[in-house]
Amino acid sequence: MISITRIFRLGIRFAVWVTPHVKEWHRKRHLNESEAERHLGSRNWSEAEKHLAAALTERRYSSKKRIGFLLDLERAQRKQGKLDQAAQTARAAIEMAAGDHALHSRAMEALVDVQISQEKYSDAEQTIREIASQEAGQSQPDRARLATCARKLGTALLRSGRKEEAFEAFQQAASLAEQAFGANHLETAQSLSQLGMLSRQHGDHAEAQRCLRRALEIHRETSGPESNAATEALYNLAASLEQSGDLAGAVSEYESVLKLKDRQVGGNREEATDVQVHLAGLYVKAGRIAPARELLMQAIGTLERKGGPPLARALETFADVEERMGRKEEARQWRERAAEIAGTPA
Repeated sequence: MISITRIFRLGIRFAVWVTPHVKEWHRKRHLNESEAERHLGSRNWSEAEKHLAAALTERRYSSKKRIGFLLDLERAQRKQGKLDQAAQTARAAIEMAAGDHALHSRAMEALVDVQISQEKYSDAEQTIREIASQEAGQSQPDRARLATCARKLGTALLRSGRKEEAFEAFQQAASLAEQAFGANHLETAQSLSQLGMLSRQHGDHAEAQRCLRRALEIHRETSGPESNAATEALYNLAASLEQSGDLAGAVSEYESVLKLKDRQVGGNREEATDVQVHLAGLYVKAGRIAPARELLMQAIGTLERKGGPPLARALETFADVEERMGRKEEARQWRERAAEIAGTPA
């Protein structure tokens, strides 16, 4: 007869032996799910798509889990520019989630993202209004979803040229985001950034600067001071200051933008040259000719590869620099070249 102590020791040995085998079985069983999650996290969209597609062929997952896979698959496909496939995936998720309001709304919102990427703005607007209508019928509408949908509606309206309606949508989005997420949330900042940009375009610089300063503060806190979102808000703030006549403030902010652009790995070089030209123009107005000339030489070297209006503007500003330095003939030649590129008489 085996003693209780002996049985206990055998049990421990068996547990030690079986544990790694169970872990390996579990790993293999959930390999596609875990690999998809890993690749989504690292933005390796093609590999994520492969493992999500494989996971969807495995029958053991619940409907809720499969809808989650479809929504992740839609994002992976959209990020690769596979927009028709992403739309089909989103619609499959919508159909599968028909009995679950929250999942159905998530799937419809995914379809909105695809429609905006496809530049089907009227379709996106219709889908967003359908989501809003469904939320209105709930006893407790999801304010967070309404906030993000209002922001996406603003984006669709803005890209289709309906700026006044877009402004109203972004105002609603900012208000809803503040209620749903809080005053210092990224979602709130995104709507404030858009409001600031539109206010700047409308010439309401006091409102533009109020919104952009708030957005900038939130972006710096949530995404980091060197994030693209913070840099974009700072650029729009600098542009508003320039347009409202605060040249000293604009110079300070443009200089900050340029420093950030220089530190950002893989940043947009065209955006950096745009800042250089703006800042050089302000330097010329302030009589700071030497730094203006240096910035313009850097910008022109980049812009010459593409040409067009940005190059013409840089050359025109460079002509101003040459004229300030007493080089009248050189200034005339730069202006002639700028006019030729712009297609206007010198």
